[in-house]
Amino acid sequence: MRSANLRGSDALRFRWLGSGRIPAGFDLRRCGWVLDDRHEPGPECVEIVDGGDLDGPDWMRMLMSHSVEMRRSALVVGVRRAHERAMLLQVGFGDAVTDAVDIEELGARAGRIAELTHWLPRRRDLGGLQLDLLAREAYANGKPLNLNPREFSLLWRLAESPNHAVSKQMLIHDVWRLGFVPETNSIAVHMSRLRRKLTFVGLRGVIETAPEGGYCLRMDDANDGREAFTLEPPRPAVPPASTSAGGHAVL
Repeated sequence: MRSANLRGSDALRFRWLGSGRIPAGFDLRRCGWVLDDRHEPGPECVEIVDGGDLDGPDWMRMLMSHSVEMRRSALVVGVRRAHERAMLLQVGFGDAVTDAVDIEELGARAGRIAELTHWLPRRRDLGGLQLDLLAREAYANGKPLNLNPREFSLLWRLAESPNHAVSKQMLIHDVWRLGFVPETNSIAVHMSRLRRKLTFVGLRGVIETAPEGGYCLRMDDANDGREAFTLEPPRPAVPPASTSAGGHAVL
């Protein structure tokens, strides 16, 4: 079956990084892709990495051989242990799957990596604050904030609409992927840590609390003049991503 992720008459391209021939279960040519060993990983060429037989030193060599930008366009296959797949995602790889993945699912995941690499902005610059999506890090005048993934996601979401307040419901939807506001102070805790890190690099007070309870990234250089708080309208609710036995959201 040919992949639906084709641009015009040109199939998407992939590289194989593994020993020997490509196993049939990982060969995206079965989905209409083109094998191309000439290009580096990127928007036009997703890298399929064989992670099934890697030991400790091999894992480290693989990580060191992939820059942050290359990892975003790489899909690691054959990773049997859940904690190893989680680690690969945390360090910036586009995706990680087991050796039992179906070829159509693999093609869909690889296609999504290519599409996201094309569509998502790499950076956001707001005056003295710069956000790097691939590195999942923010910088103030060249100094890294050392954000954890949740802190970066919150800051990236606020940076989508600087000088406009984003409601708690919107943050829960976009960052935690939940359709309701849980009975927890998790947002406030993460926001407090984020504000502290911004203060350390000289950006004290750039995240303000709106009267309605949302948050606003106040950056004068991001727009002409200061604007009044305007909360974005909430999006339609989606089913909760994860709940505990008592029905409470797991954050």
